[in-house]
Amino acid sequence: MTTLAPGSMNDLLPDDILLAILAMAQKESGESYFRFEGHDFDLQRVFRELTQEFALLRNYFVFSSGGPMPYSPSLTESVSRLQLSGMVGRENPEYEFLFLKPAANEYMKRLEPKLGADATNELKKVAKAFLKRVVS
Repeated sequence: MTTLAPGSMNDLLPDDILLAILAMAQKESGESYFRFEGHDFDLQRVFRELTQEFALLRNYFVFSSGGPMPYSPSLTESVSRLQLSGMVGRENPEYEFLFLKPAANEYMKRLEPKLGADATNELKKVAKAFLKRVVS
């Protein structure tokens, strides 16, 4: 289990962790334009699986067990905030796909020092697992 670095890593939000995963997945994909299916139910399923596999994520994305499927309000809120801040976008006509905007990679450069080596390595593993689940 990865422990959080003392100091600033503890101050990160779920938005920061989600953005780091998406930016690292884009880098891993080798694509300059990274997009993936991003319906809320798809992301909920994928991140539920990832939180079961990677303990670090459980500090940021808590899933309820009530209702027909596990649900993390913090995940949905993070996607919305990243979209409102111009870090991610949605493609028309039905906003089925999410994509990373250039601002996300700029913000990632400021996040990297806060993450620390252990968390960065863990998040790279998460990004690879995420990529396998969202790219066909």
